Amino acid sequence: MKKTTVRVLALLMALLLCMTASAFAEEKTYDLGGRVVTIAHWYDQAPKETSPTYLEEMALIEHINEKYNCKLQFESTGDWHSYLSVINVQATSGEKIADVFWAPFQQLVPKWVDNGLVAPLDDYFDFDAEVWNQTTNDEWMMNGKHYGITSWGDALGHVILFNKRVCAENGITDEYLYDLQRNGEWTWEKLRELAIKCTKDTDNDGAVDVYGFGSYGTCPTCPEAFVYANGACPVVVDENFHYTYNLDDPRVIEAIQFCYDLFWTDQVCYMGSNAWGSWEGMWRMGKTAFYSVAAWNMMDYFEDLEDDEIGILLIPKGPSAEDYVNAQSQPSGMFMQPMVEDKEAIAAIIMELNAEYDWQIPHDVTSGYENYVFDDESLETIAMIEGRTVTIMGEASTYFRDSVLWNDWGIKDGISPRTFVETMKASCQASFDELWQVKEQSGAE
Repeated sequence: MKKTTVRVLALLMALLLCMTASAFAEEKTYDLGGRVVTIAHWYDQAPKETSPTYLEEMALIEHINEKYNCKLQFESTGDWHSYLSVINVQATSGEKIADVFWAPFQQLVPKWVDNGLVAPLDDYFDFDAEVWNQTTNDEWMMNGKHYGITSWGDALGHVILFNKRVCAENGITDEYLYDLQRNGEWTWEKLRELAIKCTKDTDNDGAVDVYGFGSYGTCPTCPEAFVYANGACPVVVDENFHYTYNLDDPRVIEAIQFCYDLFWTDQVCYMGSNAWGSWEGMWRMGKTAFYSVAAWNMMDYFEDLEDDEIGILLIPKGPSAEDYVNAQSQPSGMFMQPMVEDKEAIAAIIMELNAEYDWQIPHDVTSGYENYVFDDESLETIAMIEGRTVTIMGEASTYFRDSVLWNDWGIKDGISPRTFVETMKASCQASFDELWQVKEQSGAE
């Protein structure tokens, strides 16, 4: 055998041995010395005894505690609003929130990043791992770095619920409504037509007592979801997370006008009170045909209206949109503060907690609703969000959120949409600009 051939074979054998050694290389180990590792979330993430996989979840936690010589601890306020307030106070005062904490990306990017309140995570996580939602993670990158990481997929956002009994009493069948949606004919004008049809004085006392439409919250006909359903967004966000006021977009004004007209022209909503929740109250009493609500607020209704039964539809298509739009809540992810120690070990723990296991229940977007819906067509509606989902934007500004998105858009006071839009422009844009003030000041120093 020639020497050249021998050398080649030797090199190949060496390479094979290296590859084999790499394949069986020991996993990197960490010893956290028995310390507590805290994970904060607005919802208690500790395993629940009612969970069908409780034993497996507890076994995983015990495995992690032993493997990393630590003690996992889950912290929660039990309320989304108070949680965000608490973590904001802790972070801005220099306190440690937890080793890892959950938060909506939109609340932290860009402001927390710009103020150095969260650390980049690229050195600690493999962002290419299949378990992570790469699209969402990459969308919220800043300065070329990831500051948050999530495995959350798309979720059901704003929907239209309909009371089957009220609709049936007005000659509107479930099949008719679902067929409208399947055929792409579930539109604003169709909703208006049916809402008018269902608005009735059923006891002939001269006063309306069953209403065609209502919305969750402080507005009788909240325009937010309809803005997205018309192919628009209340704000424009550029690649650097600068926000620009967009309520003066003609498509946005068209959505506000539609909701304004439902209330004042068509008068399909309860008008006896302007108090927050008045329209939800009418819906809960079975006195509303169609009701606009964010999916994360609707679970209780399936018990309240058990005798009436509920169907689920997407927000109808606006005249400027080509398809239905599922406007979902802002995605959340996990973040670390700069002062957190053992970041690499903590990241390894988070990876183990989020990895896919054989004992987990297969998950798709409909699985969380199977015990609540009254018909399979509602699950079909929920499945339709695939490829139709956008993220609700603008809540990064507390002023814009409270004065517009979570308010009444001028509708209860009868302010015309164009007047409302023009009146709010300067103050809202100023609130968006404040998101970047620290960066500009620090850059000028």
